[in-house]
Amino acid sequence: MKATDKLFDLYLIQNIHYLLQFKGGHYITRNDREKPLRLFQLRMHLDGKTTVGTFSGKYLTKFICFDVDYPDRPQLAKWVTYKLTAALDQAGLHDYAVSTSGGKGYHVELFLDKAISTDAARKFYALILRSAEISESADGKVEYRPSTTQGVKLPLGVHQKTGNFCGFCRVDEGLRVMDREESTAYFLAVKKTNHAAILAAIEDERAYDNRAAADMENAVSRYQPLTTYDQSESYTLSRAAERYEVGLTGPGQRHNSFLLLARLMNHNGVEREAAVTVITEWLEWQDRRFYDSDWNFCMKDLQEVVDYVYDGNLTLTMDVKDLTVSFAEIDAIIRRCPQKNHKALTYAMLVHSKRWAGPGGSFYMTYDQMAVTAGIDIRTAKRQIDQLAKLGVIEIVRRNQRKKGTMIKKPNVYRMTITGATPSPDEKVFMVTGVADMTDCIRFFYDPKELRTMLPRRQYASLFTGS
Repeated sequence: MKATDKLFDLYLIQNIHYLLQFKGGHYITRNDREKPLRLFQLRMHLDGKTTVGTFSGKYLTKFICFDVDYPDRPQLAKWVTYKLTAALDQAGLHDYAVSTSGGKGYHVELFLDKAISTDAARKFYALILRSAEISESADGKVEYRPSTTQGVKLPLGVHQKTGNFCGFCRVDEGLRVMDREESTAYFLAVKKTNHAAILAAIEDERAYDNRAAADMENAVSRYQPLTTYDQSESYTLSRAAERYEVGLTGPGQRHNSFLLLARLMNHNGVEREAAVTVITEWLEWQDRRFYDSDWNFCMKDLQEVVDYVYDGNLTLTMDVKDLTVSFAEIDAIIRRCPQKNHKALTYAMLVHSKRWAGPGGSFYMTYDQMAVTAGIDIRTAKRQIDQLAKLGVIEIVRRNQRKKGTMIKKPNVYRMTITGATPSPDEKVFMVTGVADMTDCIRFFYDPKELRTMLPRRQYASLFTGS
């Protein structure tokens, strides 16, 4: 397919209403059935002589454009574009295209296999902005395009005021703008998105907004929720853990993976320098076929990403899911952990692991987090970790390792050994909520008389009478 045909196929739902930009930057808008957009005008567009823009239909559109416009903050425009693409990736929509507007902004676009209503397109636009947590500011905004009143310039042309080529960008290479030849090849390979996926995302959002779901928070004896648990960001723990465990699964994921993993490190209290070390090590075992950038570029990009995440204290959000503790898990804690603090810390680590452990079950948890959630001091947490490992309720996957030749410690990694098979649908499970603690969980499963025979007298009194 030729580039002109592809432009028609992806962008034009009608050829009556369009705009033209001429040398110097001035526009004219046409909406005349007697002067429709012709093929020769698209050829002039591709030759850089006259730039063409398009509008949506009256009720339908076949593409959605996020117009990123931060005229005096080019670096901010980049970060906003990264956040948009990450939000689309998180929604499972990977066939987007990013192009430069020719000025200091970007266009992030999805092309649909079937036209959808402009109302649905606007709802999806708003959904993605909420997911990426992007709002209008004094520095700029992300606008919806196209509409019946606001058009958008087509790619592969020239901004007639700046003279810049409106080429496509490589997200995994720091939004590098490809030249005309590379951009054209990239454009011809662009795929359409299933319109049903867009409509389903809107419906899922509507259902979620209408669902009065309880806030599923961690529960532990004398539990205090971590501040990182309360932040709402457009990245989830399970996705971050999966990316860390599984690695890159295809091209175009490297930069967004840096963003995701940097948030994961910050979420779990890993120091900035250690975060760079961990993500660097992660990149070293990735398939080189999945990213084209040279190593120096990757390291520069990684440092910028980590600085951005840590300067803004960006973390992660938990998936919208029920956190449950099974009888087998709490019974193992009671029977295998002799001391009260053993029980509290094991329970804290168990529920923490349920939030973000990767497919292999490994997870990060700092001593500070252990102390806060279990209601113990850091020295006690450090001392008890070895005891929990000897008791067989946790496995220390990695601890106190330093990067060779430095004093930088790698983050500690653990795995729970008391988790079993997923409970059957009819099996009784304890639902973890923000106001619950380990005592609530124990009371849920056991009769007080039974507990008196299982727990030492002082533990029973401490847990159930507060004495």
